[in-house]
Amino acid sequence: MVTMGQCYYNETIGFFYNNSGKELSSHWRPKDVVVVALGLTVSVLVLLTNLLVIAAIASNRRFHQPIYYLLGNLAAADLFAGVAYLFLMFHTGPRTARLSLEGWFVRQGLLDTSLTASVATLLAIAVERHRSVMAVQLHSRLPRGRVVMLIVGVWVAALGLGLLPAHSWHCLCALDRCSRMAPLLSRSYLAVWALSSLLVFLLMVAVYTRIFFYVRRRVQRMAEHVSCHPRYRETTLSLVKTVVIILEFQAEGTEGESPAGLGCASKEERRPVWLERSRRKGAFVVCWTPGQVVLLLDGLGCKSCNVLAVEKYFLLLAEANSLVNAVVYSCRDAEMRRTFRRLLCCLCLRRSTHESARYAPSTRTGASTRIMLPENGHSLMDSTL
Repeated sequence: MVTMGQCYYNETIGFFYNNSGKELSSHWRPKDVVVVALGLTVSVLVLLTNLLVIAAIASNRRFHQPIYYLLGNLAAADLFAGVAYLFLMFHTGPRTARLSLEGWFVRQGLLDTSLTASVATLLAIAVERHRSVMAVQLHSRLPRGRVVMLIVGVWVAALGLGLLPAHSWHCLCALDRCSRMAPLLSRSYLAVWALSSLLVFLLMVAVYTRIFFYVRRRVQRMAEHVSCHPRYRETTLSLVKTVVIILEFQAEGTEGESPAGLGCASKEERRPVWLERSRRKGAFVVCWTPGQVVLLLDGLGCKSCNVLAVEKYFLLLAEANSLVNAVVYSCRDAEMRRTFRRLLCCLCLRRSTHESARYAPSTRTGASTRIMLPENGHSLMDSTL
């Protein structure tokens, strides 16, 4: 019998799942296997891509700038998200019932901390882009100390939200407030977490929308009075491309053509329309919005909403954003792509060199050794070795 005001610190995970009405399977079901297989695949891809981004930033001195510090922090947060989701995949399905309360909170805290850090870093990058555009430069001149403080602030906020449920914002002493998706967490926590993430998204949209209209208005004015310097044209295009990718726009012209309104070509060469709305949604919207909506519905106590039917797939979609971030924010940088190729080529060369050293030296037979050195297409035999 459940008594109001009583705490249940000694109960099992199954007790709280039964209280919330969430099924806790005792065997592997087909949908569990599908979710785990997809989750492991996404986690491995997230780990590999973000490790590559971090290695590229660390190895290339050109990336030792404030914006790349933020990109490196984004990759670190997404790498952490990959580790957290990998931990979840090894502790889900029938294995959930074997978790202790502390183990369950660790599993949930890792996810909440990593995903919060990723979203907060995206907002920090948006603010940096805003400063860059307003100063008409490709990378802002933020002091390194200020960027470091910004990164520290991101992780303090993320750790705060991730650790709060285990220490206070749970429902172990108020079972009537337990959520269905996370049976040990309070519904109010899910609502606050979802609303904060949606607020970050709205702020990002506002920042990038302002950037887009500011850049378009500025370059259109300059087009009527000055001819573009090549460096200015490159800088402006780089900034606008970043904006339009995130704001769901795409360039109509091909590389090498001058977009309308940039003033880098004659009026006869300018096209009347450069940017048009893309049919596809932005990566952040597609990956995050479904999960935040179901979290919010669960947090608000929607009884008729079947949030449990889609929660695992929407969480997987949110995790996939950690893979998309590396593509949208890093792989579009030409210098970053060159660094990726150099790193991958070095790995391939080291592997081929290792294999050559392993198999090429010699094959000893009896008292003679065949040296695999080509001379006119034939091997040499030295019987004295």
